[in-house]
Amino acid sequence: MRLIDYPRRNKRGIRRWLPSWKLVLGTSMTVVVGLVAGFFVAVATVQIPEPNKDALQQATIFTYADASTQITHVGVNRRPVTFEQIPLVVRQAVLAAEDRTFYSDPGVSPMGLLRALKNDVTSSGDGNLQGGSTITQQFVKNYYLTQQQTLSRKLNEVLVSIKLDQVKSKDAILVDYLNTIFFARGAYGIESASLAYFGVDITQLTDPAKAAYIAAIIQSPYYYATADKDPKAAKALQDRWKYVLDGMVAEHEISAQQRASMQFPTPVKYEPDDMGGMNGYMVDAAMQNLDRLHAQDPNVPDSNTVARGGYTVVTTFRQDYMQAAQKAASDQLSKLDSSRPADQNVHIGLASVDDKTGAVLGFYGGPDYLKQAFNDAFSAAGPLGDDVESFLRKAIPADHYQDTGFDFIPGTKALATTPLRAASALSSVDNFGRYNQPFEVSEIMQNGEVIWRAQPNTIDLYGEDATIAPVAQRKYAGVSGTDVPKWWAWNLLDYNNVTTAINMFAVPADGKGNKALIGMTGGASENLAGVLNEYFEATQR
Repeated sequence: MRLIDYPRRNKRGIRRWLPSWKLVLGTSMTVVVGLVAGFFVAVATVQIPEPNKDALQQATIFTYADASTQITHVGVNRRPVTFEQIPLVVRQAVLAAEDRTFYSDPGVSPMGLLRALKNDVTSSGDGNLQGGSTITQQFVKNYYLTQQQTLSRKLNEVLVSIKLDQVKSKDAILVDYLNTIFFARGAYGIESASLAYFGVDITQLTDPAKAAYIAAIIQSPYYYATADKDPKAAKALQDRWKYVLDGMVAEHEISAQQRASMQFPTPVKYEPDDMGGMNGYMVDAAMQNLDRLHAQDPNVPDSNTVARGGYTVVTTFRQDYMQAAQKAASDQLSKLDSSRPADQNVHIGLASVDDKTGAVLGFYGGPDYLKQAFNDAFSAAGPLGDDVESFLRKAIPADHYQDTGFDFIPGTKALATTPLRAASALSSVDNFGRYNQPFEVSEIMQNGEVIWRAQPNTIDLYGEDATIAPVAQRKYAGVSGTDVPKWWAWNLLDYNNVTTAINMFAVPADGKGNKALIGMTGGASENLAGVLNEYFEATQR
């Protein structure tokens, strides 16, 4: 007995080899049932992969002493936020742009998949496999899979998307998606995008027009990021922005009247917060501080740990002090005549410390970290000259020179140090002989929690039982001078619990050694005094 009548027994000729309609229907139904069953088995058995390492990378943020004003970041500029931190209008704009059926679809869009399949079969997709992607699919592709355009990757994307939709809430998928995707301007995730385009935290992005702008970027971030230079990209971005707003009207999230009154927003000027200018000096100083502390206490995160991302490093630097130092030094150097040999290759180093703690409040280490990585404030050690040396010898006992960063110049009894160490030494005068080691990092945070906080490291220069004041106490203490060859000029000031030290030196054209500060326009000592006066006026307002 045959289960399938094929070839057909009661037919002759060609008809014997033509399957009956019953056989065709039955076979088709069997194939369909098999495919459906296989699909459900595949969904049931598919494993959600481990996230991509790239998708998990975060930035480490460096801030000024206020713990909120950013200096720069290292690593991938991603700053995860919670679902509750993202305003409703932003979420609505993103759904209007990318997936209006997100909360009702099963993780994939059947119609979208059919459109994509049609495009792939007819080659109307310019040779690339088409997406038809929901937000869940986009998230799966970026977070778990790869960007590879293959049929197997696409099938895996569909299966994982459906499975993820079954095991994870829609809100959780949406916030993970918004923390993952790229927005150009070096921004990964919605928080970084809000800062990059409008200069505010995502919690403050409540304007529907701006929310629609951010949502519009998602479709083609690299292209839309050129809108300020490319008229075609600008028009395309505006068209996409209008599409998003129209979608929000269609979903009854804003009214038609609101929509009609909205103006296309202008983003803030894009200024990459990289390592240029003063930024690199501050990051480098903070990282070196952590490495020194880590060598003494392994519980302190070192630079390698911090560079992996996910931390906020709160420095001791005050933005007003840093800006004042840069302006004062730059203003004075700009008065020199670069055509005169005596005015060439002149360096200024400046550092200010808090007398009571040793925290470094501000410094000037050079014009631009990317052009001159050497920090003149922290690393340029030079002879103090008789006047300055005599003054500081009264503050620092000889047996503590090494502790406080002073060295003898080889073959002499003259002392040399850096502006940072000179300022810290003078600050001990106001502390009755207690020297606070200078430091540049006040605390480190991770996931909003403080995981390490600096503690002042104090050296009692004259012993715990000493009751002497090595230099008469006063609100003001200062000294200036040059070394004998006039290679180095110094100016120090302790005022109102802040001590500042500034030095000036110049190098020959070949960069080797020093040259005398003689014949300089305005005079070396006078120029250095000008730096201190301008800096002092700016920081003591």
